[in-house]
Amino acid sequence: MLISPYASYLVASGLRLSGICAILINGVILSSYGTPNTTRVTQKITKMVYEILAYASETLVFLFLGIGLLVFKNPFQVLGWGTLFTTILNLNVARFLNIFICTLIVNRYRTE
Repeated sequence: MLISPYASYLVASGLRLSGICAILINGVILSSYGTPNTTRVTQKITKMVYEILAYASETLVFLFLGIGLLVFKNPFQVLGWGTLFTTILNLNVARFLNIFICTLIVNRYRTE
């Protein structure tokens, strides 16, 4: 269960297909066929291993983003403070709209 997503990615890459779609399809198949055929202990260990791998991968991505922010030459002097404040404002407005729309949809179709 731990090696099959990577194996499906390698096969898809070798066939010049989408590796992301191969991993997604592999996850769907494993969730419907692999999980019922394993014990509770195996399911718990697999879940913990996937959580550790996901956390480590996320940490590495943000570490590399932070390093890239400091290492590469940034055009902040050219862009100025207005761009920074406009970006923060736009991100907060987009987040508010996203949360508002998703909450509206969820509450509208709630069965309780």
